[in-house]
Amino acid sequence: MSKREDIKDASVALSFDYGLIYTKILGWIDLGHAQANDARRLKSILLEEKGREFFPEYNDWYFPVDYFQEMGANKSIFGHTIEFRGGIHSPLMIRSCLSWKMKQRIALTIMMKTAFRFESFQQFPVFKLRSDSGFSGEDLISDLVGFYRVFGEGIDPIILAQPTSKEYALWIWDYYGAIGNFKNKEFRPLLFPAPSPHTRNSPRKGFIPSWLDYIKPLPNLESEHILNRHRNEPSKNFFNDINRINQELYISIREKGWNTTNGVRNTNMPANLHFAPHKPISVDFFTIDKIF
Repeated sequence: MSKREDIKDASVALSFDYGLIYTKILGWIDLGHAQANDARRLKSILLEEKGREFFPEYNDWYFPVDYFQEMGANKSIFGHTIEFRGGIHSPLMIRSCLSWKMKQRIALTIMMKTAFRFESFQQFPVFKLRSDSGFSGEDLISDLVGFYRVFGEGIDPIILAQPTSKEYALWIWDYYGAIGNFKNKEFRPLLFPAPSPHTRNSPRKGFIPSWLDYIKPLPNLESEHILNRHRNEPSKNFFNDINRINQELYISIREKGWNTTNGVRNTNMPANLHFAPHKPISVDFFTIDKIF
């Protein structure tokens, strides 16, 4: 949940991995989301292709991908920092040996589908009592900025977005109110025009600039580049909707440092407990769909 005291100045926008800035092109940006540790981890997984295996039923090679987005807090217990997290986990299988351009599109597809589900998760009544984070106006566009900072090329999107001074950002915040009060379910910016006297101002949806739109998500999942995973194997018919990826709700309690091996960040999935995990649909052998 973004707060007024989180607002940073343009001069330090690239120096912080937390906080809030206002930009002329993309509106409010959450620097935590834009830090994109999830996208950085996903990029490593896609490049390494660890655990790839040949599956005869698909006549192709696949490797496992565990992508997740989460929220939570840290607690110090007997000198140890314990991380308490809840989030959305997407256990998938990705076709091996694809081009980098295709892997970029796959990564964007995974991120967008999971991010939308994660924002929905934050709108559960139990979380809404303490936070307005679900689909907060800056969240999805900040996820997109973070994605391009990792998978894109060229100038940092935060620079291209033209961050404003802290004074200007505070002016916008104080006039319109907290960004969490404005919901945005699209990967498009929510812009807040400069207040003018004797005029009632309201936010408007902006357009995605070309430098944040040259990687396209897959239009559908019929190509079998992305498949859901069940028992470490790809599953094509996991849901009736072929375009739906599996997204599991989980909680995780772990000690800080779980994602580091010999001082180097790893790509492991944290220890977790799923709630009501999905299972592939069962085949009904007593139903005949077509008669030839």
